Amino acid sequence: MLVVVIASVIGPLLVDDTVMYNAVIYDRSTMCAKKPDPDVAIRLIEAAARVLAEEGPAAVSARRLANEVGASTMVVYTHFGGMDHVLGHVRREGFRRFAEALAGPRITDDPVADWMSQAWAYRRFALDEPHLYRAMFGSEIGVTAHDTAEDAEAALATFALLLDRIERCGTSGRWAVDDVALAGEMCWALVHGFAQIELSGFFADVGRDPTAAHAQAMRRVALGYGDDPDEVDASLERARRRAARAGLL
Repeated sequence: MLVVVIASVIGPLLVDDTVMYNAVIYDRSTMCAKKPDPDVAIRLIEAAARVLAEEGPAAVSARRLANEVGASTMVVYTHFGGMDHVLGHVRREGFRRFAEALAGPRITDDPVADWMSQAWAYRRFALDEPHLYRAMFGSEIGVTAHDTAEDAEAALATFALLLDRIERCGTSGRWAVDDVALAGEMCWALVHGFAQIELSGFFADVGRDPTAAHAQAMRRVALGYGDDPDEVDASLERARRRAARAGLL
């Protein structure tokens, strides 16, 4: 069995079954500093998001996270410096993955289809990462004391990805957009709201097809901004085919 110790001039500190000295972890067999493992960090983040979403912030403890990944509580301090920082890491990882998802659908010569494709990617992220999604947008985390300007910028960057596509719908002449930010907020509210109620199980409870409902809601937004009905239907079909090929539906 691997024994882990930490070297210090102030003497050992026992946490669970791990002997600790100072803030550097050593493998006693080699006396080499043990570096944080990115895979373990991701497992801890995903465990924290799951516990947070299912049981609330009071259930997120070092012991609980350690049990989730099959390690001692020291693993939390090794990777995050302490529990105060864990939820911030959950939020950052969530927005990192979210940005990748929103940037995924390629830009084409059909800006409305591009916006719709991104909306499908948004929905797929929420369905595939429900715990992270709830942690990112729920009230449990909010803006923590450990959020930095870079964290806030990363979160806002995901909204900017949406605004870029909305702006293209306007500059192409397809949509009459006089306030890109407001249009973005409306489109975000639509997609976010649909994702939330789908995650709640509403569509399954009432026997409605969430994919069809989502598509028709996007169609009505485009029509509301003055788009041509035939062009909207063509864009919707292009976006549907692209989303299906990408595994987003």
